[in-house]
Amino acid sequence: MSKKKDWKGTEPVARSAKQRELKKEWDDMSPEDRKAASRRQLVGFLEMFQGSEPIMVLNGKPQDHSPMTKEEADLHLALFDGEIEPTPEVKLTLAQLEALRWPNNKKLQAKMWKAMREVDEE
Repeated sequence: MSKKKDWKGTEPVARSAKQRELKKEWDDMSPEDRKAASRRQLVGFLEMFQGSEPIMVLNGKPQDHSPMTKEEADLHLALFDGEIEPTPEVKLTLAQLEALRWPNNKKLQAKMWKAMREVDEE
């Protein structure tokens, strides 16, 4: 039982007319169309992350943003497209690129060390 007051749990969420319309459009899409729409969204996110302007604003203050390299974006897109397999070496490369972007982030450093361990175990 949740301690949060008035928690509704997994009850259906009320949607606006626009949200219902978008959900209906998504449900009516073929799997190929869904994959293409997801790819377009991913490409948009990757382009946004490569830009130098802040991508998030909290309490009216733009947050620090370290732009993603083109190499990292291409690697993410190749993984999505299935052009390359998510091998431990590829995961290590991604972890290293992320750790370079955020050198003081302990979580990303741990991710890189974990990926290094997986490569060594092979």
